[in-house]
Amino acid sequence: MAYLTDKIFVLFFSPYTLWPASLVIIGLVVHIVSRRRRLFIQLPGPPNTAWVRGHFSSLLGSRGVEFQDEMVAEYGPTLRLYGGFGEELIFTVDPLLIHHVLVKERAKFDRPVASRLLLRSVFGGGLLAKSGDEHRAHRKMPIFMGIAKQTCEGIKKDIASSKNLSKEIDIFPWATLAALELVGEAGLGYSFSSFTGERNEYHTAIKSVMQVHSKMGPFVKVLPYLYRIGTSSLRRWVLKHIPHHDIQQLQHAVEIQNQQAEEVIRKRQALIASGDDLLTQAGRGRDIMTLLMKANETTGSKFHVSQQDMVGHMNTFVFAGHETTSTAVAHILDILAQKPRVQVKLREEIKEYFEKNSNDSHYDDLLELPYLDGVVRETLRLHGPAPFLNRICEEDTVLPLKYEVRTPSGTLTSIPIKKGTGILIGVSASNKYKRIWGERAHEYFPERWIGSKIEDILKPGARLPGIYSSTMTFGAGSRSCMQVVDLYQVNKN
Repeated sequence: MAYLTDKIFVLFFSPYTLWPASLVIIGLVVHIVSRRRRLFIQLPGPPNTAWVRGHFSSLLGSRGVEFQDEMVAEYGPTLRLYGGFGEELIFTVDPLLIHHVLVKERAKFDRPVASRLLLRSVFGGGLLAKSGDEHRAHRKMPIFMGIAKQTCEGIKKDIASSKNLSKEIDIFPWATLAALELVGEAGLGYSFSSFTGERNEYHTAIKSVMQVHSKMGPFVKVLPYLYRIGTSSLRRWVLKHIPHHDIQQLQHAVEIQNQQAEEVIRKRQALIASGDDLLTQAGRGRDIMTLLMKANETTGSKFHVSQQDMVGHMNTFVFAGHETTSTAVAHILDILAQKPRVQVKLREEIKEYFEKNSNDSHYDDLLELPYLDGVVRETLRLHGPAPFLNRICEEDTVLPLKYEVRTPSGTLTSIPIKKGTGILIGVSASNKYKRIWGERAHEYFPERWIGSKIEDILKPGARLPGIYSSTMTFGAGSRSCMQVVDLYQVNKN
């Protein structure tokens, strides 16, 4: 797997060759600084107090959500923040500007090169994003309810193992196991045997990748330049001799991740080739990976997906799906624990439903539970998996504003954008902005979703372009979250 070491090296540069590496990195930093972007116009915003990391320390810190709200409250819906090495960025919650960036003019805006390179280096080529009929096939699959039952049974056994039957349970590991199994069965047609009690190497590897990934910091800006240095054999040699725990941990994690992915894909391909009845397998033959493999067999070479890209699809699907899903479930349970009124009302609705119906209900049946629907929507509005979205302008353009911006030189109704300008879309802040959601924007209020059209919930003309309930929780446009359907279903189950 020579490509594996190529991919790992892109994450770090060797301290083993410290002196020449230092010269290279210093030169790269100088080059980056000389090319850092400044805005055409002077937008309001806070001063830069951390030159290397800019405001990313605040955005990604423990108070990142509060930081967004404070910045919008003080400087308005569209403002200037600083990225790494003094780069000026636009931060916005303006629905019209967001619509143009993510939907109307999406061809002019892409993810930053460094971010794309970082993701590709760990997960391989390609991103998996299916929609339409293939996604709708999931709606009546019994997978979701089955995994929910297994989770409940596991928790019951955990409680029963306590002598006094009052054991404190950490729910997050259970939610994580359930999410991993859900993504495996519904997305890949593969069971990770999450509830057998055995240690799952793939899950451990994914967690390791996430931990090391979070340590990248401003170094990510250097990635596009470092990846061009030397030959692939040189990069492999350097990686082998780096005496750095994080790098060795990442190398091992990605090896396990790819080995597991290749094993899953081989087994699924063998089943498809043999003509075995996939209805008896995990996923019932309607999982996304099986559908992709079948399409791959009948599609012309122009759209053929390579084995390496297939591995990348699987790793991306698991990484993107199971952690965000488990976090969302944990948020819902935490809110129910903090808000007894909501918990009692939801419990009564669910209890009444199952007194009248069987335990084998499908996802569509759960739509009959309006308060459950409101709890899920409200939780995902206030506690989305990603706090902001990052885009880079690919060509000079002008973006319109719904809300005027006051600057020292006057009031703006549009903003001229230079090629290379970074735009941060405040997902968290836009989901709670009062000029969009009204005076109760910051309140946890599930009733707002019951019996109301989205036009009645939002301020007139203030609709966000998000694909889910006019929130930015799962993004918007062609690059919106690929697992919004799965996440929504598992939260309900």
